Amino acid sequence: MKNLIFAVLVVVFAFVPVFLAQQDGTTAPMTKVEVLAEGLFQYEGATKGIVKFDHNMHKDALEQDCSSCHEGEPAKISISSMSEGHGLCSGCHEQVDDMNACNTCHSK
Repeated sequence: MKNLIFAVLVVVFAFVPVFLAQQDGTTAPMTKVEVLAEGLFQYEGATKGIVKFDHNMHKDALEQDCSSCHEGEPAKISISSMSEGHGLCSGCHEQVDDMNACNTCHSK
């Protein structure tokens, strides 16, 4: 019986780092992408809540300079994890100092 309890504890403690690593959200998959209206997208992740992205507002703020986000001919950008979203957005948003506050973009 003691061996069984020991084995269970070893397995549980072996998976704690895996569980905690997933909770940072950077590798968590996007579970749903929804188009709310023309140019307004809602990304729902597995751990950090919902991110709404207003393409029209970003396009206007960048004065129609699509090259800030799109390479070559503008096309749909596929974001399948939080790390991809952070990688794309952090270039500009670190400059305005709002990438450090999760709730700037994420809402639960």
